[in-house]
Amino acid sequence: MGRIVTIIGTRPEIIKMAPVVKALDRLDHDHVLVHSGQHYDLMMDRIFFRDMQLREPDEQFELKEQPPHLQVATTMRQVADATKDADLVIVHGDTNTTVAGALLARKQDRALAHVEAGIRSFDKTMPEEINRIVADQLSDLLFAPTSTSEKNLRQENVTSGVHVVGNSVIDALTQNLPIAEKKSDVLSRLGLRPRGYLVLTFHRAENVDSKEQLSRALDAFEVAARESALPIVFPIHPRTAKRLREFGLEKRADALTSLRRIEPTGYLDMLRLEKGAAIVMTDSGGLQEESCFFRVPCVTLRENTERPETLATGANILAGIDPARVGAAVRKQLGVKRDWPNPYGDGTTGTKIAEQVDAFLG
Repeated sequence: MGRIVTIIGTRPEIIKMAPVVKALDRLDHDHVLVHSGQHYDLMMDRIFFRDMQLREPDEQFELKEQPPHLQVATTMRQVADATKDADLVIVHGDTNTTVAGALLARKQDRALAHVEAGIRSFDKTMPEEINRIVADQLSDLLFAPTSTSEKNLRQENVTSGVHVVGNSVIDALTQNLPIAEKKSDVLSRLGLRPRGYLVLTFHRAENVDSKEQLSRALDAFEVAARESALPIVFPIHPRTAKRLREFGLEKRADALTSLRRIEPTGYLDMLRLEKGAAIVMTDSGGLQEESCFFRVPCVTLRENTERPETLATGANILAGIDPARVGAAVRKQLGVKRDWPNPYGDGTTGTKIAEQVDAFLG
């Protein structure tokens, strides 16, 4: 029997790793789940654990609002006791928790697995891109979601231990959408009708940590609402809400009557909002994948994406935050035919990962 330690720290990691954690729990190995506490709203994290029907972590830490370098250092220090005797450390994605877990495993001479390996934006100004590259270079097992991500790894001379397994976001969606449709009343609660609104998420540092950028984004949201003649439902991230206050932009946001800011939602409510939207507007990677699965057109408020499969299928378009480009993208996506294929697998990624882990541990 081996000892597996899985490290997560953010809400997207909870969502995507829940199917993987459940599959690993079924193996005949000791499995320790560690939560770094990277997202400082632990109450919201508890809601996501509940919505995902995921067991509580074996080890729970808290990082509060530390800067990135301290998040990495603190996570390595706090998690070290849990990983020191691990036969395999598993990390996911591209967060500060990811790179901390990867570095820690290597410094302790532990085997390392990276879930969602090989995705690339090819923009090294993004902290997430550096985290992905570091984790992939250090890993013994690399679980790539698509053939594109496998190709990216080959181009970086990473060929050993690579397995194309699909994306566990599809597992999460197929497992939880029926629950969301049964339990969530978010559409009626907000007075929304299917395809009668846009849904927006917006929180990346490069978009919200500059007054000029955030002000320009508000202009883009106004144009999007005008072009679509639909309200925009905006579950606002704490970081974005904080910046609106700091930059004196709250009155400007209040004046946008079509921009309906609401509190962050749980996972099940968010699934209903996404599935029912006319368009998803986002700077998040996960929502690009989810909207692609739902066949809801996406407008990505960035200049690049590590999810090129969504662009290739026509599900997604890059618009940045330029108001004219966002308006044109919204017009185009409103008329797109919703018949693209799902490029992210068949919902069995968690099982495939568990099988490879079991074989690796013997």
